[in-house]
Formats: sequence, C-alpha cells, structure tokens
Amino acid sequence: MTKKEFENIYRQHYAKMYCLAKTMLYDADESKDVVSEIFTRLLRDGDRPQKDRMEGYLMTAVRNRCRDVLSHKSIRERVEGLFLQESMQGHIIAMNDDDRLERLMQFIEAELPPLSQQIFRLRFLSEMSYEEVAQAAGVSKVTVYNHLSQSVQRIKEYFQKETAKR
Repeated sequence: MTKKEFENIYRQHYAKMYCLAKTMLYDADESKDVVSEIFTRLLRDGDRPQKDRMEGYLMTAVRNRCRDVLSHKSIRERVEGLFLQESMQGHIIAMNDDDRLERLMQFIEAELPPLSQQIFRLRFLSEMSYEEVAQAAGVSKVTVYNHLSQSVQRIKEYFQKETAKR
C-alpha cells in the first residue's frame, strides 16, 4: 500500500471509525487507541480488502476491537470488585485495619512473585490506573489484569484459611 493510498483511506474512514468506537467505549482516548491500532494493523499486515469493502472491513475491525476492550474492562471490574469485596468483608474480623494491612503486605511480600507485587502495589497502594500500571511495569494491560486477578485470588484464599483456623 502506498503512502497516498493509506492517507486516503485514513481521511475517508477515520471519523466514522472513531464515532463507532466512542459510541461503544464512552472514552475518547481509548477510542483513539482502538482506531490507531486498526490502522497500524492495516499498514503492518499489508492485506487489505477491495476498495468497495474497505469501510465494512474497518468498521468490523473497530467493533471487534472495542468488544475486546470491553471484555478486558469486565475482567478489571471483577478484579476490583473481588478486592473491594474482600477488604470490605474483613476476613480477619478480630484484627484492626492496621493489623490487616500489615498481614496483607507480609503475605504479598512472602507469597507473590516480584512482578505481581509491583503491579499490586502500583494499582492499590499508589492508586494508579491499569494503563499507568502497565506503563510503569513495562507490561500490557492484559498482563496487569491477569496478575491482579491471580493475586487477589491468592489473597482471598489465604485470608479464608486464616479465618477458618480461628
């Protein structure tokens, strides 16, 4: 694909693609990212549909990528929900908040791999967004979601066992 062909496709379809992404995601920055990813893939892969099918191809690509983003958001919300649920339920009821936090930090340091520790601290102690955590740790947002999900599950299991011992 020549530079001029790509520019024409970009100019012709960007606005529609962005509107679809924004309608699905309700987030301007994420919508721009999705559209940029689609165009990057179009350039990188070199395969492109016939001119009369280009719009359908691009709009379908945007829709599918937005669905992926929403699916990952769902994972993130579940992880946050689990963490909040566990912290609100207070599995270590007899202890005060400082003791619970100290026990939590001891568990994290002793039982979680270094990357999981870093991600957990950045997300919950530094209150960074998933995107900020991914950038700081040098990993993808999906990796952040996966590590947090696994970490929260291990923390939950640990504190359930501790509570059962009492």
